Amino acid sequence: MKLPDVKLKGTLADRTYIALKNAIIDLELKPGQLITEEELSSMLGVSRTPIRTALNNLQYDGLIKVIPGKGTYVTEITEKQVLDLMSVRELLEGLSVQLAARMRTEEDIENLKFILYKQEETFKGKFKNKKAFLDIDYDFHRYIASISKNEYLERLLSNVLMNSRRFLNASTMEAFLDCVIDEHNMIFECIIIQDEYKAKEYMQKHIDNIKMRMYDSIIEVK
Repeated sequence: MKLPDVKLKGTLADRTYIALKNAIIDLELKPGQLITEEELSSMLGVSRTPIRTALNNLQYDGLIKVIPGKGTYVTEITEKQVLDLMSVRELLEGLSVQLAARMRTEEDIENLKFILYKQEETFKGKFKNKKAFLDIDYDFHRYIASISKNEYLERLLSNVLMNSRRFLNASTMEAFLDCVIDEHNMIFECIIIQDEYKAKEYMQKHIDNIKMRMYDSIIEVK
């Protein structure tokens, strides 16, 4: 297994954290996998100091857990975690889209339209690109949060969306991606006409649908 390149912007500790976080989210580091500073240091070609800093941040994110006397493990994915996380996401995103519908600008509308266009493009053709689709899905929800102009809400949603992305990667949801596009378009239409209550209703229904699809299709990743 090869971890993502750490040649990104920021300090060495920041780049190491991003590389490891992406490896966990993309399931290159498997749920339940034992990881050590020595192993990660060798894989990324960095000393243990930035590895240790990165692991502290990943533990705060809920992506790894430290078991005294046993070691450090990538957090497991369980059905309860899916239900708990998506219940929180449903509440946060309901508020996020409600504020976005109220405060959006014409520039925001154009940006969201372009995001949805890119998402539909990844879904065309015989070979659908799930990773690209989920990348843009993340952009769609993050952009809506940014329109809310509530930095606390944005920060909370950033962590929730990150963990949600890992769960989506561990699921077999390809058959439902067309439904996601339809639901995104319904939310977008409500934002355009600034119907904040309908936008909230559609967003919460969208998140609830994802929760049920994810719960039904979550797979054990070894």
